[in-house]
Amino acid sequence: MIRNIIIDFGGVLVRLDKSASIKAFRDLGMDVVASYINDYRSEAIFRQLEHGEIDMKQFCNEARRLSGVNAPDEAIEAAWLSLLVGVPQERLDKILELRKKYHVFLLSNTNAFHWDYSVKEYFKDTDIYFEKMYLSYKIGLTKPDRRIFELMLADAGIKADESLLLDDSADNCKMAEELGIHTMLIGKDEDWTVREI
Repeated sequence: MIRNIIIDFGGVLVRLDKSASIKAFRDLGMDVVASYINDYRSEAIFRQLEHGEIDMKQFCNEARRLSGVNAPDEAIEAAWLSLLVGVPQERLDKILELRKKYHVFLLSNTNAFHWDYSVKEYFKDTDIYFEKMYLSYKIGLTKPDRRIFELMLADAGIKADESLLLDDSADNCKMAEELGIHTMLIGKDEDWTVREI
């Protein structure tokens, strides 16, 4: 019996436009930074940002160093922010519906910059949507590292076999399944709110 729903943020809740962010970085002349953006994982400075090892100011400095382009912080921040498209209302409504029957948690590879913006623009009050949130930049771990799943299960006091993960990464789902968590792989731009949970 499923008692817990674990929801990913990027690609499941928030709509992403990878191509817009790549174009924005390339328009700044930061092709090397644009090349690091990938569908399901991030490398180099993006991973450091997701692990909470660097802040946005340090990210901007490293982006300038890597590319040899002296773009202002605001332009770099805007390029990275252009990855986020928004959270459709039906997805927020679905979470509220799920909360009537399940414990709902958020487990996300994200960074403070994207998260703070999203809370301000899309959620306002995250407590009404999630019982607890596990964010990579606060934990210092990212999916599909098994330790982030183990930490979440232990901290939330929930059982793997009573939990369902909604994630857009096959690698993340595979690791969750190895730990006994049920999974639902969400396709790109899929309206998962119509699927039976």
